[in-house]
Amino acid sequence: MSNPAGSNLAIAGRFPISVKWIQFRFAPVSVEYKLQHGSLQKGFIAVRDYGNFVRRLHGLSLPNLELDTLGEVNGCPIYRLVFGSVSHVKCKVLITAGLHGDEPAGPEAVLQFLHEYDAARYDNFRFLILPCINPFGYVHDTRENETGIDLNRVFEVDNPPEEARLVKSAVAGERFDFAIDFHEDWEAEGFYFYEGRKSENWVGPEVIKNVESVCPIDWDNDENDLPIADAVFRVDPAWGQEGFTPYLLAFHSDHVMICETPTRLPMRQRTAAHLKALETVTMHYNRATEQGAR
Repeated sequence: MSNPAGSNLAIAGRFPISVKWIQFRFAPVSVEYKLQHGSLQKGFIAVRDYGNFVRRLHGLSLPNLELDTLGEVNGCPIYRLVFGSVSHVKCKVLITAGLHGDEPAGPEAVLQFLHEYDAARYDNFRFLILPCINPFGYVHDTRENETGIDLNRVFEVDNPPEEARLVKSAVAGERFDFAIDFHEDWEAEGFYFYEGRKSENWVGPEVIKNVESVCPIDWDNDENDLPIADAVFRVDPAWGQEGFTPYLLAFHSDHVMICETPTRLPMRQRTAAHLKALETVTMHYNRATEQGAR
């Protein structure tokens, strides 16, 4: 993942680099790494089965489930799920994944969460989930969409690409108690976490403590990060609202988070890290709801 900071980007390694550097230096290194690990083929060649992903979505049985498509991009439907409590909602949650197509642990973690959903544990929660925002990238293992656009740079721009427009339509008029976005970092040695909040009642340190039981933590601090605690960094206002998470913080939630898992680890470990982070945040809100404060 990267800090959504316009043209002075911080891709994957949490350091600012220029667009020209990305085009001529970053991409070949990334491709070389992924070829070594068997996750990428040159050209737009399908490397994942989105049909199987869709079948798993349609196989869900969840309380009060609404499963629909926001629209299609390149023939692939982008799905929205709404489910959970209806009569006594105390916490509205947005979960998103697959903004970058070469970060498949996020969509997989979402599917696992949905298939293992415990209605009793989330009795007061109402979820809106966008499980795979960039299906073309997911299928072809590309960070960008088919036209080469990084979808994490285009939420407050004129004429956004169709994927961003559909996401904005899905959250239009909504306010969430928290929003969490699943990402990966191919350079990271372990898990790290971004958090943006109107108050400073940070949940990140608790997330790191719990995720460490299932995944190594990346303790490295880059000079451009805004540390909150070890391996926890602030969603920087300087990123601007073109990025997805700053956009959500500006218009749809007072509390936003980004989970970053290390691509080099096995899929099961990366998904476990995402799910442990999500569990930690939801339990934090459960306790806060019971105590009447967040």
